[in-house]
Amino acid sequence: MPGTAAGGGSTGGRLLAGGAIVGLGVCAVLPIRPEAPVRTAIVAAAVVALVGIAVGLRSPAALRGAAFVGPLFGCFAVGILAGWPPALTTVLVCVLPLACLLLVGRRAGVAPAAPWLARGRLTPDAPWLGLATVLSGAAALVTWALTVRPEPAEYLRDLQRLPLWLAILGIVGFALVNPVWEEMLFRGVLLSELASVWGARIAVVLQAVLFGAAHLAGFPSGAVGMVMAGTWGFALGILRLHTGGILLPYLVHVTANAVIGTLAVLILR
Repeated sequence: MPGTAAGGGSTGGRLLAGGAIVGLGVCAVLPIRPEAPVRTAIVAAAVVALVGIAVGLRSPAALRGAAFVGPLFGCFAVGILAGWPPALTTVLVCVLPLACLLLVGRRAGVAPAAPWLARGRLTPDAPWLGLATVLSGAAALVTWALTVRPEPAEYLRDLQRLPLWLAILGIVGFALVNPVWEEMLFRGVLLSELASVWGARIAVVLQAVLFGAAHLAGFPSGAVGMVMAGTWGFALGILRLHTGGILLPYLVHVTANAVIGTLAVLILR
């Protein structure tokens, strides 16, 4: 587990490489909306510029970040703006960015491309840390939902019209798939590459901030939702560093999403 920057190069080079990775992370979490094509075009131009900066810096960390985030943004932008089925877009963002990252990682001087794909080590306290993360997240969401009583999102309303067993099945399916790209982006690419240039302490905080920002319009939503999601993302980042792999954060993410989704369907009626 890195505690200090180990990305090589000058201090200025590491600073620029980390800045490019953070910039790519910001572009990745900005929402893409069909009604705002100009904003999407501006963000796309920023992604292209940051990829160019990564290539110019010749920083392995920045190149790996660009190889993943560029295709990730492209898949989301094309899928949303072209009106593709969400399932198709989700499959693409779970497969294509990782394939591009592994392809770039085959170049000399860039590998290893994705060390975070390792299962990691299951320490005696890791399952308890995971369980505590799931329970605390579920408790916080229930408290928020009962206090705020938000209007259910459209997909929750659709699930509420189904028999409970079928709604839960849909929630579990979503919970299994959506964390794939989220964990690869936040606890995989962003945490690992930022840790290699700026150190693990800074990396775990920054990926949590970006994870929280990505949930501004999520469930829970708003500033409170950002703080809650960011805190949860920080806990997942600690799990990632503690175990040395992405498997446990993914399993915790899946379990928490399934529990939270089921509670949302039951509570928000």
